[in-house]
Amino acid sequence: MADHPFKFPKTERLCSESQIAELFQDGESFMSYPVRVVMQIYKAVEHSEIRVVMSVPKKKLKHAVDRNRVKRLLRETYRLNKQTLLEQAMAQGVSVRMAFIWIPPEVIDYQRVEKKMKEALVKAGKWILGHTTDGTVYTKIEN
Repeated sequence: MADHPFKFPKTERLCSESQIAELFQDGESFMSYPVRVVMQIYKAVEHSEIRVVMSVPKKKLKHAVDRNRVKRLLRETYRLNKQTLLEQAMAQGVSVRMAFIWIPPEVIDYQRVEKKMKEALVKAGKWILGHTTDGTVYTKIEN
């Protein structure tokens, strides 16, 4: 990943239904409107990794073209701004599972989504830094 830090390969996507269910059951969440972020931090087995899932509920955006547009915006803003979060996870020796859930019933422009994604990743990074390498939690997510 050192030569291409802005990739978002399949290995960084959270696809396992059981892991997603565990994330929503045991994870901590916070808001960074227009997204709600659900995070789960656990001790890294071999190397630190961040696995991500993006969700845009059909209840919020009825048209598939709008849902796809929002997921594309979320993926792109995450891909371009994830590096510091990954570095913090590696420094702490933890792995992270994250879900980004879209909240508003409309599509928002790229600049606002990117600004809020950066805020969400900073908040997530602070939460990661509150964990030790043995998985002990020192802080909770603050809204």
